[in-house]
Amino acid sequence: MNKVKIEIDSANLMGMMASADFYGDEEAYLRELLQNAMDACMTKRAYEWSWGTQFLEINEAEAINSIRRFFDPKICISYNSVTQRLTMEDNGIGINAQDIELYVSKIGKSYYTSPEFELQHLQYEPIGHFGIGLLSCFMVSRALLIESKKDKCVNTAWNVEQQQSLEALTAKWFEGAEEMDYIFSNRAESGTKVTLVLKPKYAMRISLQGLVRLVKKYMLYQPFPIEVEVDGRKIVVQERNTMLDNPFTDVLGIVSIPLTDDLLEGFIWLYPTKYQEMFSVSSLYQQGFWVGDQIDLKPEWIRDMTYRLHIKKRFLNLRAAGDGVANDEYLKDLRGLIGQRIVSYFSENPIAVNQYLSRGNQPVIPEYKAEIELLGKAVMVDVILKNREISLPIETIIHGFRGKTVRIAFIARKLFDYYSQNYITDSRRFLKENKLVVFETNKEIFCQFLAPYTKSHRYVVSDFPGIIYEEMVADFHLEMDVTHYRYLYSLHPQQVGYENLFCIVTNHEQTMLNLLLNQEHRLYKMLEPVWYESKVHNMLEIILENIKQRIINSQNTWNKLVDFGGSFVDDWNSELVPSVQSIGCLEPDFVTSLNEFVYSKLTPRELMNYKLEHLTFRKEDFIPWWHTPQQ
Repeated sequence: MNKVKIEIDSANLMGMMASADFYGDEEAYLRELLQNAMDACMTKRAYEWSWGTQFLEINEAEAINSIRRFFDPKICISYNSVTQRLTMEDNGIGINAQDIELYVSKIGKSYYTSPEFELQHLQYEPIGHFGIGLLSCFMVSRALLIESKKDKCVNTAWNVEQQQSLEALTAKWFEGAEEMDYIFSNRAESGTKVTLVLKPKYAMRISLQGLVRLVKKYMLYQPFPIEVEVDGRKIVVQERNTMLDNPFTDVLGIVSIPLTDDLLEGFIWLYPTKYQEMFSVSSLYQQGFWVGDQIDLKPEWIRDMTYRLHIKKRFLNLRAAGDGVANDEYLKDLRGLIGQRIVSYFSENPIAVNQYLSRGNQPVIPEYKAEIELLGKAVMVDVILKNREISLPIETIIHGFRGKTVRIAFIARKLFDYYSQNYITDSRRFLKENKLVVFETNKEIFCQFLAPYTKSHRYVVSDFPGIIYEEMVADFHLEMDVTHYRYLYSLHPQQVGYENLFCIVTNHEQTMLNLLLNQEHRLYKMLEPVWYESKVHNMLEIILENIKQRIINSQNTWNKLVDFGGSFVDDWNSELVPSVQSIGCLEPDFVTSLNEFVYSKLTPRELMNYKLEHLTFRKEDFIPWWHTPQQ
């Protein structure tokens, strides 16, 4: 067996990782430098806090440290437009030669994830852990200079086992170089100063307000002063907490849910769709730093939700570029926590959640029991039960039929009114045969809850003109876990169910006009193999559009098929029931003109090549009451 060593082209890899293609935004370098400086300052604070406290209880340690002065962390960002140099300086823990050789010069290796750091057992969880942040500086700079001195605190904490060098140093790294040079220096103060020699194209865009904007963009708040200076003009940024509620939450129908615990702080907002523009942006922060906007944290069953949230400690796994989060179990857990908080908010009044629920045309069944229970209690369905029209929670309906097999009819309310007014005797039979009649309200969500119990689901095309509805047989003898059927439900029957009908019009309220083709019909089976042949496909589009236009404009006189050139923009009145509107939509000689059209579009040779020699429509291929009665 031959073997070959896997090698990485380091120059190519570093070039890729030092580009906006990797980070998504060239200004991300400032976020990376801020995180490094924040970690350095907070680590120094943690070292000082640990001094003399190893053998004390936590409250005793806090008492001792409360009577001695901690150092004051500080970060300074400055830019000189003459030299085109930008600096980021902190008074944190600093680095020494050992750090340069073991961590700074090793891409993908971080001191904060090393055994040496873990050994200290500090009361601080660092932000950085990938060890690639410095590379981001080369998106905007040609070279960087590091001046640093390790702070003495690293040698004074009780749990320090090896003394570290406190000798200051200066290191330089040029764009594209695979080596970093460093020398020892005479820097007196502990901390680190990183200087970037900016590329002229980027240097032209630097401004005082721009740098302040970036600090505020990337940091939720500044726990200690961050000084920003450009050409001698200075602004000190320090905001303690910016987790403010949305100013529009006093608008009727908008719910603001605060989150405050050991992990999360912030707000989530639920609102009717008409207020969506007021709540267009969501923001997520972790450990005080922005990690992304519009990250999908919305439970499946909520229609419109935005948030502004801060995760106080490292919880989510961030992408290496720092511009988003990994789609893993931790993100899934966060979604679950948000769902639980919404459940808790509505626990005393489940019905109130109805106006914020998803329509159900996409999966809404959650995997968390508490959320399922809330939906079962909250989602109201308009039904006729025992000849009485009533709104009931899904949970009540399912429990009420426990141990029974029932037939359920799904019908549009306006169609039922038409049915009961025009066909009184048959509509009474309809109510007697169907134990439950369900109208449109939350019908899709109800169907998802019924997925474990559904034995059959079909369309019923009545002999009575205009009456088309859905019929379901549901078996409630065993209690089933709906979670296992989250993606196995059907909102509507998948097939027409009548072999003799080429197509039917459904009464789906969420579609303007839906013609459903019958996969069991002889002509469909003939057409399916060549469905996407351009001439055949175009011909079918025209045929279906003609049927739709006849339903929409049934009062007009049609004498031939019209070539609309593809799909036509429908002027459909959503107040009308499609199946009622389709009564008498086809002229007496429609089938004749239909066949003439087919044979005008396809030559005898094409018919033979497509195996459509027997493609002939008959009057019986359409619902009988679609045809205009003979005069």
